[in-house]
Amino acid sequence: MSDPVEVIVFRDEPGEFAEMAPDFVARAGVPPTFESLTVQWPEAAGIEEKRRLLRFVATATGEGRSRVARSLGKLDAEGEADGLTSFLRAVDGDSWWLGDVAIKFDTGESTEMIWFPGGDGVFLYIGAAASLLDFTVIPAIHEIAIVLDWQLTVQ
Repeated sequence: MSDPVEVIVFRDEPGEFAEMAPDFVARAGVPPTFESLTVQWPEAAGIEEKRRLLRFVATATGEGRSRVARSLGKLDAEGEADGLTSFLRAVDGDSWWLGDVAIKFDTGESTEMIWFPGGDGVFLYIGAAASLLDFTVIPAIHEIAIVLDWQLTVQ
């Protein structure tokens, strides 16, 4: 029997997200109320599995809301109505591994959530209000982890 594929979600300290954010994300504005999660991808995770998790979480967190996903950093989003497409296309590419991409989800006049990969591509940082992280993001990661046959550990 093989070892389970484990995706680990760490709860970051309050204020840590703003400190970890690359300059181009900080310039876009990180709300001071944001808390964050760090997702550590399983070693065995392929590009399509990562994209599937990201797409699922974006869909789950956007349910019942009117919002726009905007690309940040070095993403080619020209002609795309939604920045999620270009963000997903960047997964595991050069700009992903260098930490040069991000996406923010805006609702009306406020930013609801921001995602960016760590400079080594092994981690994904998700910043949002604590309630969105606790009641929507973590349950969505858990649900898609089951579908992907991954084991979720939240620390």
